[in-house]
Amino acid sequence: MKTMQKHSRLLLIAAGLLLLSIILLLAIVPGAYTKTLPDTHNTSALIAVSVAIVIRLVLLFGYVLILKSIRKNKDVQGGGYILIGVLLLTFGLIDTDSAFAFLDHKNILNISLLMFASIFCDLTAAVLTFIAVSLKPTIKREQSDSGKKLLNGLLTGVGIIVMLFFAFPWGIILSLVFWIYMGLNVRKQHSFFRPDLEVNLAGKLRKRLKALLSVAIISFPLAVFGIVMHNVQSAQTGTEESFYFFVGIIAEYCFVLASAGGILTFLKGRQKSE
Repeated sequence: MKTMQKHSRLLLIAAGLLLLSIILLLAIVPGAYTKTLPDTHNTSALIAVSVAIVIRLVLLFGYVLILKSIRKNKDVQGGGYILIGVLLLTFGLIDTDSAFAFLDHKNILNISLLMFASIFCDLTAAVLTFIAVSLKPTIKREQSDSGKKLLNGLLTGVGIIVMLFFAFPWGIILSLVFWIYMGLNVRKQHSFFRPDLEVNLAGKLRKRLKALLSVAIISFPLAVFGIVMHNVQSAQTGTEESFYFFVGIIAEYCFVLASAGGILTFLKGRQKSE
């Protein structure tokens, strides 16, 4: 019982530190946007900080799921803990580069200090998470699938975030891999979903998947056309952000969003029936 309490307490502290890290990053946003470049707004810095916040919100949600499972006396596999800890370490170390870069500018020294404080919270939360893994008590595996679902859910969430925020090239690549896999899956098995899936639900998911596939089939060549024509026009006239550029970008995100929806639909159809 004491081991369980220590285990839960460590995870709760780690989640609190991650929440504090998110708050610190939110405090950075205005300064990163208005002060990191002279006489102009830094959109790239705003996007980078926003992506960092969204990723940490996903990891915080992972902590919440783990703590809920513990309170319900469900077993959570150690892979979920390790994934959160590794991602916190990775993104914390990545952010150190920006923190040191901001340190060179005296007028935005507060941004650097806030980033270092956020990184400290991330790294400490990661260490506490790894310690929690070693203290994790053994629970009877009556419903041990929750740990696997948590791990798969976190991987899927991080993957979709990467697809949306890094649509080119990673979103495009992951989307193409998914649709190719789907095509091969249908050719071999003639089915998208589990055999024991409810017939009505399978029909709804199949219709949704076909609709998303239609959007993907239309938007992908349109994205390629828009980007190619933009590059041709840009080379000829030297202009940027032409009509073709916006067509290509909008079509690209339609393709990635349709693919992300397809992935979620496919995974829902592969879940075990309760």
